[in-house]
Amino acid sequence: MLRRGAARSAAAEGRARRAAPGPMRLIAQASVVPMIALAAWYLLTRKFIDYYVGSGSEQVLRSRAIIDAAKLPGPDKVLRSALEFLDLIPVAMWTSLQMVLVGLALGAVTGLATGVIFGYSPFVRRFFEATLDNLVRPVPFFALIPLFILWFGVGFMPQVALVALGIFLMFSLTTLEAIRNVPHIYVQAALTAGAGRFHVYRTVVIPAIIPHLVGFLRLAAAAAWGLDVAAEFFGSRAGLGYVMLVRQQYLDPAGMLMIVFLFCGLAIIFDQTVRFAAARATRWSPRTDRGLVGSILGN
Repeated sequence: MLRRGAARSAAAEGRARRAAPGPMRLIAQASVVPMIALAAWYLLTRKFIDYYVGSGSEQVLRSRAIIDAAKLPGPDKVLRSALEFLDLIPVAMWTSLQMVLVGLALGAVTGLATGVIFGYSPFVRRFFEATLDNLVRPVPFFALIPLFILWFGVGFMPQVALVALGIFLMFSLTTLEAIRNVPHIYVQAALTAGAGRFHVYRTVVIPAIIPHLVGFLRLAAAAAWGLDVAAEFFGSRAGLGYVMLVRQQYLDPAGMLMIVFLFCGLAIIFDQTVRFAAARATRWSPRTDRGLVGSILGN
C-alpha cells in the first residue's frame, strides 16, 4: 500500500511538471494584467471628449480626458518628464540603492543575531525581550523620524539608521518566533542521539529556521524600500526621494509618477534577486518544491 501511495505521488508530481507552462508562456501570462492596466491608463488620460466653451459666435471647441492630467498624467507625459531629468536618475538610484542595501544588511544581521541569542539564552531574553516587545516595537516607526533628524541631522547615515532600525525590529521578532516553532521532534531526536545543547542549537535549530528567514527576507527587502522612501521624504539631499520632492515643488505629477515607477522597478528587481538566491540557498528544503502541492491544491 505504501508503494502504491508513493507511486501515485510520483505520478502526480510527474504530471504537474509536464503540465507546467514554459518560461515564455509564464511571461506572457504575467504581462496580461500590466498591459491591460497600461492601455486603460492611456485611454483614461487621453483627450477625446469634445465640449464647447462660451456662447454664440465665441464658442470654442475643446477636448478633455476622463481623468484630469493635472492629477494623473498619461504614460506618454510620464516618459517625456523622465527624459527631462534623465541625467539625475542614475546617481539618485545608486544613492537610494546604497541606503537600502546597507540598512537592510545592518538590520538583518543585528536582528538575526538578537533573535538567535534570545532563543538560546532564557537569561538574556528575560532581561531584554520585554523591553523590545513592550516599549520599542509598539512605537510607530515613522514617529521617530523627526527625532532622528533632530539627533543625527540630515545625511546618508541617519537615513541608513532608520532603515536598519525598522528591519532590526522585524527580523529579531521573526527569528525568535521561527526558533519557537521548530518541531520538537527534531530536538528530541538530536538529544536522544547524545548531542549537547549547543550542538543541537547549531546543527538542528539554526538549519530549521533558515527557510523561514529566507522567505521573510523578501518581505524585509520590500519594507526596506518603504522605509527608505519615508526617510528620504523627511530629510534627504540625494536619492530618488529627494528628486521626487523637487518635482513636487515644480508641480510636476508626471515626474513624481516616474520616480514612483523607478522605486517599483528597483523593488521588483531586488525582490526577484532575493527570491532566486533564496531558492538556490534552500534547495534542500521541501518547502521550495511546489510541484506536487500545486498539482493537488491548484496553486
